[in-house]
Amino acid sequence: MKQLLEALRIILVSFEALFLLIIAAIYSYSPEILIFVGNHFKINNDIWKFIPTIPLLLCGFSIKYAWKILMPLEGNNSNRMLHEWPNYWKLKYRVIVSAALCVICVFGSFTIWFFNSSLSSLTVGTIFIAVASEFLAAFRVRELLEP
Repeated sequence: MKQLLEALRIILVSFEALFLLIIAAIYSYSPEILIFVGNHFKINNDIWKFIPTIPLLLCGFSIKYAWKILMPLEGNNSNRMLHEWPNYWKLKYRVIVSAALCVICVFGSFTIWFFNSSLSSLTVGTIFIAVASEFLAAFRVRELLEP
């Protein structure tokens, strides 16, 4: 039960959740902003050559750094102290949720890429802005690891 509550807290009390809440509010109260973004992406065919790869690259980058968080020592050194830490499971849950968020963003990006012509401008704009939250998470992971 304690672990389930911690997982829910990780998902619901995060900057990404706040960002998605803001996107949902914009979707409900001012969808013309998302339609504007979606129209620009639907019209510009050149952007589809590289935009879908950005979330995939960020996902790989984030998972690489997340692995360094869970396994900070390389070579013959031991991670025993970290693994025996009583709150290690909380750290591991955060890494798993972050990796899942990255994978969801990659699927969102590929959804736009594959179904661009059949999606409305509102949907394209909403998914694109939501996928942009992955940038924020990736930069936060790097900020944690670098002095």
